[in-house]
Amino acid sequence: MERAALYRRTLAPLMLATGLIGIVASGIGLLTPIQTPLTFLALWLITATLAMGVSLIIVRRQAVMAREPFSTPASRRVIGALYAPLCAGALLALPAVVLLGTGRPAPAESVLTGVMCVWMGFYGCGLNAAGQYSSRGVRLLGWGFIGTGPLLATLYVGGFLIPELGSRVLWTNPHAIMGTTFGGFHLVAAGYLYLTESRPPSP
Repeated sequence: MERAALYRRTLAPLMLATGLIGIVASGIGLLTPIQTPLTFLALWLITATLAMGVSLIIVRRQAVMAREPFSTPASRRVIGALYAPLCAGALLALPAVVLLGTGRPAPAESVLTGVMCVWMGFYGCGLNAAGQYSSRGVRLLGWGFIGTGPLLATLYVGGFLIPELGSRVLWTNPHAIMGTTFGGFHLVAAGYLYLTESRPPSP
């Protein structure tokens, strides 16, 4: 029970920080001239790297405050579960970068949709794997991303959602889609964790 409570206390600020970083990145993409597929990929790869770095800082800070070791068998299992899916998702963006960098004709909406679906799917797999060693909430969040990737692809091939950089229609703008998923999903998870956190009774 104490271990479960510790995981919840650790996860809530992680989810909050990751969600806020996603929302800020979405705002930067919407309000600045980051309106090409290559700059879109660069922004969100940098955002993912920043989110991972901030998460490690938060975990280390909490370990120091709790006077517990930063590296434990449990934490190494969680990182190991996340490592392969996150690396796979990042590396599978390289073909898109090469294709766009060569200047060869390619429909931008297809490339962007494919990359976003790959990122969501692999990130969801990573969360679900890490959740086997932490909490059910992380597994559920992972399945949320796993389900959103195919949903986005289905809407695209059905002609219901055509991502377009620079679009003023938010639900078709890739930056807004990323902000809603990577930002919004984490904020919802953080809110749930904070609201359901067990607190000691008042004296």
